[in-house]
Amino acid sequence: MKRFSERPSTRGFAELNVTPMLDFAFTLLVIFLITTPLLESGIDVSLPQAAANRHPPDPRFVQTITIARTGALYWNREPLTRAQLPAKIAEALRAHPDLAVAVRADRDLRYQELVTVFDALQAGGVPQVALVHADEQLGRSPSAP
Repeated sequence: MKRFSERPSTRGFAELNVTPMLDFAFTLLVIFLITTPLLESGIDVSLPQAAANRHPPDPRFVQTITIARTGALYWNREPLTRAQLPAKIAEALRAHPDLAVAVRADRDLRYQELVTVFDALQAGGVPQVALVHADEQLGRSPSAP
Protein backbone atom coordinates (compact mmCIF):
# COMPACT_ATOMS: atom_id res chain seq x y z
CA MET A 1 0.00 0.00 0.00
CA LYS A 2 1.14 3.42 -0.86
CA ARG A 3 1.82 5.74 1.96
CA PHE A 4 -0.01 9.00 2.25
CA SER A 5 2.31 11.93 2.07
CA GLU A 6 1.54 15.56 2.70
CA ARG A 7 4.45 16.52 0.61
CA PRO A 8 3.43 18.31 -2.60
CA SER A 9 3.76 16.27 -5.70
CA THR A 10 6.63 17.12 -7.99
CA ARG A 11 4.63 16.12 -11.02
CA GLY A 12 3.03 19.02 -13.00
CA PHE A 13 -0.28 19.12 -14.72
CA ALA A 14 -0.48 17.03 -17.82
CA GLU A 15 -3.04 19.42 -19.37
CA LEU A 16 -2.66 22.87 -20.84
CA ASN A 17 -5.21 25.56 -19.92
CA VAL A 18 -6.81 26.41 -23.29
CA THR A 19 -9.49 28.82 -22.05
CA PRO A 20 -7.55 32.02 -22.90
CA MET A 21 -6.69 30.60 -26.32
CA LEU A 22 -10.37 29.81 -27.00
CA ASP A 23 -11.40 33.32 -25.92
CA PHE A 24 -8.88 34.78 -28.34
CA ALA A 25 -10.02 32.47 -31.18
CA PHE A 26 -13.69 33.36 -30.68
CA THR A 27 -12.84 37.07 -30.58
CA LEU A 28 -11.02 36.76 -33.92
CA LEU A 29 -13.96 34.81 -35.36
CA VAL A 30 -16.39 37.56 -34.37
CA ILE A 31 -14.13 40.24 -35.87
CA PHE A 32 -13.88 38.34 -39.16
CA LEU A 33 -17.63 37.74 -39.26
CA ILE A 34 -18.29 41.44 -38.82
CA THR A 35 -15.65 42.81 -41.19
CA THR A 36 -15.87 40.33 -44.08
CA PRO A 37 -19.24 41.56 -45.43
CA LEU A 38 -17.95 45.12 -45.32
CA LEU A 39 -15.02 44.23 -47.58
CA GLU A 40 -17.17 42.68 -50.30
CA SER A 41 -18.68 44.91 -52.96
CA GLY A 42 -21.90 44.49 -54.89
CA ILE A 43 -23.89 43.07 -51.98
CA ASP A 44 -27.57 43.87 -51.67
CA VAL A 45 -28.14 45.98 -48.60
CA SER A 46 -31.22 47.33 -46.98
CA LEU A 47 -30.66 51.08 -47.05
CA PRO A 48 -31.86 53.16 -44.12
CA GLN A 49 -34.79 55.49 -44.37
CA ALA A 50 -33.94 59.17 -44.63
CA ALA A 51 -35.67 61.73 -42.51
CA ALA A 52 -38.38 63.59 -44.33
CA ASN A 53 -37.21 66.76 -46.01
CA ARG A 54 -38.23 69.62 -43.73
CA HIS A 55 -38.45 71.99 -46.69
CA PRO A 56 -39.75 70.01 -49.66
CA PRO A 57 -39.19 71.76 -52.97
CA ASP A 58 -42.01 73.72 -54.51
CA PRO A 59 -43.31 71.55 -57.39
CA ARG A 60 -43.41 74.65 -59.61
CA PHE A 61 -39.61 74.97 -59.34
CA VAL A 62 -38.71 71.33 -59.97
CA GLN A 63 -37.04 70.73 -63.32
CA THR A 64 -36.49 67.30 -64.83
CA ILE A 65 -33.40 66.11 -66.68
CA THR A 66 -33.94 62.86 -68.55
CA ILE A 67 -30.99 60.83 -69.83
CA ALA A 68 -31.94 58.28 -72.47
CA ARG A 69 -30.17 54.97 -72.98
CA THR A 70 -28.26 56.49 -75.89
CA GLY A 71 -26.99 59.32 -73.66
CA ALA A 72 -29.32 61.95 -75.14
CA LEU A 73 -30.29 64.68 -72.65
CA TYR A 74 -33.71 66.26 -72.21
CA TRP A 75 -34.56 69.26 -70.02
CA ASN A 76 -38.28 68.97 -69.26
CA ARG A 77 -38.73 66.87 -72.43
CA GLU A 78 -36.84 69.38 -74.62
CA PRO A 79 -33.68 68.01 -76.29
CA LEU A 80 -30.45 69.41 -74.91
CA THR A 81 -26.75 68.86 -75.63
CA ARG A 82 -24.02 68.45 -73.01
CA ALA A 83 -22.56 71.82 -74.05
CA GLN A 84 -25.90 73.56 -73.44
CA LEU A 85 -26.42 72.03 -69.99
CA PRO A 86 -24.35 74.54 -67.90
CA ALA A 87 -26.08 77.51 -69.54
CA LYS A 88 -29.50 75.94 -69.00
CA ILE A 89 -28.70 75.32 -65.32
CA ALA A 90 -27.52 78.92 -64.84
CA GLU A 91 -30.65 80.25 -66.57
CA ALA A 92 -32.95 78.12 -64.39
CA LEU A 93 -31.11 79.19 -61.21
CA ARG A 94 -31.46 82.86 -62.14
CA ALA A 95 -35.20 82.38 -62.57
CA HIS A 96 -35.61 80.31 -59.36
CA PRO A 97 -32.73 80.30 -56.83
CA ASP A 98 -34.36 77.47 -54.86
CA LEU A 99 -34.37 75.21 -57.92
CA ALA A 100 -34.67 71.45 -57.51
CA VAL A 101 -33.67 69.05 -60.28
CA ALA A 102 -34.97 65.51 -60.67
CA VAL A 103 -32.70 63.29 -62.78
CA ARG A 104 -34.38 60.43 -64.64
CA ALA A 105 -31.85 58.02 -66.16
CA ASP A 106 -32.35 54.83 -68.13
CA ARG A 107 -31.31 51.73 -66.21
CA ASP A 108 -28.99 50.61 -69.03
CA LEU A 109 -27.20 53.95 -69.18
CA ARG A 110 -23.42 54.03 -68.81
CA TYR A 111 -22.53 55.17 -65.31
CA GLN A 112 -20.14 57.81 -66.66
CA GLU A 113 -23.02 59.59 -68.44
CA LEU A 114 -24.89 59.95 -65.14
CA VAL A 115 -21.80 61.16 -63.31
CA THR A 116 -21.20 63.81 -65.99
CA VAL A 117 -24.71 65.21 -65.50
CA PHE A 118 -24.35 65.21 -61.69
CA ASP A 119 -20.99 67.00 -62.02
CA ALA A 120 -22.61 69.69 -64.16
CA LEU A 121 -25.44 70.13 -61.63
CA GLN A 122 -22.98 70.38 -58.75
CA ALA A 123 -20.74 72.84 -60.62
CA GLY A 124 -23.81 74.91 -61.51
CA GLY A 125 -24.74 75.20 -57.83
CA VAL A 126 -28.10 73.42 -57.91
CA PRO A 127 -29.16 73.20 -54.24
CA GLN A 128 -31.37 70.10 -54.50
CA VAL A 129 -30.85 67.13 -56.80
CA ALA A 130 -32.86 63.91 -56.73
CA LEU A 131 -32.48 60.67 -58.65
CA VAL A 132 -35.85 59.35 -59.81
CA HIS A 133 -36.21 55.59 -59.59
CA ALA A 134 -38.83 53.05 -60.58
CA ASP A 135 -41.44 52.07 -58.05
CA GLU A 136 -40.28 48.53 -57.21
CA GLN A 137 -43.74 47.12 -56.57
CA LEU A 138 -45.36 48.57 -59.66
CA GLY A 139 -42.36 48.39 -61.97
CA ARG A 140 -42.94 51.90 -63.23
CA SER A 141 -41.50 55.31 -62.64
CA PRO A 142 -43.36 57.79 -60.46
CA SER A 143 -44.99 60.63 -62.31
CA ALA A 144 -42.49 63.18 -63.50
CA PRO A 145 -42.69 66.63 -61.91
